[in-house]
Amino acid sequence: MFYRIAVLDDETAQLHRMEEMLDAYGAAHPDYELETFCFTRIKPFMDCVCCIGNTGQWAFDILIIDICLPDGNGMECARTLRENGYEGMIIFQSTSADYAVEAYEVDAIQYLLKPVSQGRFFAAVDKAAEKLPGYWKRRGAKGTEEHTVRPAVDMTLAKRQTFRLFIGILLTKWNSRRDG
Repeated sequence: MFYRIAVLDDETAQLHRMEEMLDAYGAAHPDYELETFCFTRIKPFMDCVCCIGNTGQWAFDILIIDICLPDGNGMECARTLRENGYEGMIIFQSTSADYAVEAYEVDAIQYLLKPVSQGRFFAAVDKAAEKLPGYWKRRGAKGTEEHTVRPAVDMTLAKRQTFRLFIGILLTKWNSRRDG
C-alpha cells in the first residue's frame, strides 16, 4: 500500500526524528510504501494538505501534528480539516497532555507525548494503517470514486513524480518568501 504522510512540527530535530522513525517503519513493513513531507509552519502545511481537497481528494493519508506551534495551534488545524471533510488519520504529538481529551473530539487515532518512543510510534502508525482501508471504502460508498480504494493507490510513477514536483515548487516558494 502507498501512504502519503505529512508531519507538522516546529522543531527541526523532532521532524528529523519523525522522518527516521517513518523510514524505520517502512523498512519493518516492506509491503508499505511511505512518502513523507515535513512542515515547520501551519500555513504551508494546511495549503499542501488541502491542495486537492476541493476536488474531494486529499493530499495526505496520515497527518502527524504537533499541538503547540509558534504560529498557531495544531488542534485548530485538525478541527478545520475535519470541518472541511478530511477523513484521513490524524496522530497528535505534544509535550503536553493538556489537549489529549480534545484530540479525540476531532477523531484523532492517537495522542503521543514527546519524547515519542519508537514502539509507541509504530503502534500509532499501525493503527492508522489498519483503519485507512475502511476510510477508502467509505469514500467509495459515498459515490466520490468508482473504486473502493483511493486513486493514489493506483497512482503511476509519472503522477507521483508530478505530485512531488508540485510539492517541491510550493515548498521552494514558501522558503524563498520566509527567507526574504
